[in-house]
Amino acid sequence: MKNIRRNIVFSGLGYILPLLASLATIPLMIKGMGEDVYGLYIICISLIGFMNFVDLGVGQAIVKYVSQYEATGESVKVKPVLDIALLMYLVLGVIIAALVVLFSQPLGRMIYSNALDSTKAILAAQALSITALAFLLSYLNQFFLNVFKAYHRFDIPAVIQNSANIAGIVIATALVLLGYDLLTILWGYVIIQVMALATGYILGKQILPKGVALGLSFDRHIFAEMIGFSAYTFVSNFLGGVVSRLDKFIIGAILGTEAVTYYQIPHTIAQMANGIIQVLSQITFPRFSELSSLNDQAGRLALYKHAMLLVFLFSMGINVALISSGGAFLELWISPEFAVKSTLTLQIIALYFFFQSNTVVAYWVLQGSGNAKVTAISSFLGTLAYIIGMYFLTHYYGHDGAAMSLFLLLLPLPYFYWWVQRNVGHKFGEYLLLTSLFVTFGLLIILFLSQVHHYILNNLLIILIDGLVLGGVIGVSLLYLFREKLRLRFE
Repeated sequence: MKNIRRNIVFSGLGYILPLLASLATIPLMIKGMGEDVYGLYIICISLIGFMNFVDLGVGQAIVKYVSQYEATGESVKVKPVLDIALLMYLVLGVIIAALVVLFSQPLGRMIYSNALDSTKAILAAQALSITALAFLLSYLNQFFLNVFKAYHRFDIPAVIQNSANIAGIVIATALVLLGYDLLTILWGYVIIQVMALATGYILGKQILPKGVALGLSFDRHIFAEMIGFSAYTFVSNFLGGVVSRLDKFIIGAILGTEAVTYYQIPHTIAQMANGIIQVLSQITFPRFSELSSLNDQAGRLALYKHAMLLVFLFSMGINVALISSGGAFLELWISPEFAVKSTLTLQIIALYFFFQSNTVVAYWVLQGSGNAKVTAISSFLGTLAYIIGMYFLTHYYGHDGAAMSLFLLLLPLPYFYWWVQRNVGHKFGEYLLLTSLFVTFGLLIILFLSQVHHYILNNLLIILIDGLVLGGVIGVSLLYLFREKLRLRFE
């Protein structure tokens, strides 16, 4: 795979550094803003992330068709694909941003429907209007970031996007410490997005092949081919965005914005920890697309099996750590009172993410094979069950119920993996066997660590010992998996 080492290093570091920045600054922001305003801040930032999914699947269409046409020698089709994609990003971005501004007041009233003070709803409306502008800039930049990925340059979007994330975190924290309000903090975020877009535009023009100049031309036949794939991808991405962003609105409406904080902090920790798997696994997407276009079934299955095994290993290590020492981390990081309210929520979400993370390779191989319809149907069925379940479980069990409802997203997995078996050749029974083995192994590690915890009274030591044990397990496993390559290198 092209640029594989560089893509892994930059994507991994680009993901880990913002994660560390968030871990360092979230307690300061909660203390400076208060749990109520911080919950509103999370809703605004999450809304930007959610709306970035509303691209009709154009982003993944760029990666699929550009990499496919370059592999099959149809480079003449690359410019029409890029021109159509740029036009769609521009039109959709303006429309979505305008709608957010138009409905900012009703959304503000919905967020603070139970508040007696109307000034909170006014603040929410103003915050959402600024968020719309930040979204538009971020949305347009997605075009350039996907162009880089189509040419196997995942390192450049990792640097751009995560530099913007770190800068946003640092500026937001600094403004909070200096006593500035939420609206000023969001304007700082707008400035960061301006800089990120300018960088994406400048570098994007440099990476395009000679003779490919960006424009807004429209080829009806290329558009029809793209939309056939991207429409299903949009459904899948949009529903994924609903799950990962709009849940805050639902929790806020039912339980209040304070409960959003108690749910969102554990969700953020688990999502960030598992996000490295998503970031690194998407590197396989353009390669799966190329292998499918070249009809290399054996190569595709080999890549799939190899990637799946690695994902299972890292997913087990990450989520065992969250389940075992998550409470100690919350207590040390924020406060003992916060840990009491959110530890169980974190453990539930971590268990869900173990199963969810192990679907990402299957998702990318199906997308690369053009089977976006399968992922769309699976997402629709899972999201429908999730929304229904979340409404009732949140009412009865609070933010822990909201966490439990995530498992309803996994209901369509048999259908999902049946299609993987049919199109890729990896049997569903092999997936079940891998899942059972890693669940059993993970449970044994948790039981072992829980016994060790009885002899440790310091939360920091608990976290360090868990990290050393799990790091050792992963390290030994990697040495075993790559033993042949290591032997050949040292011979």
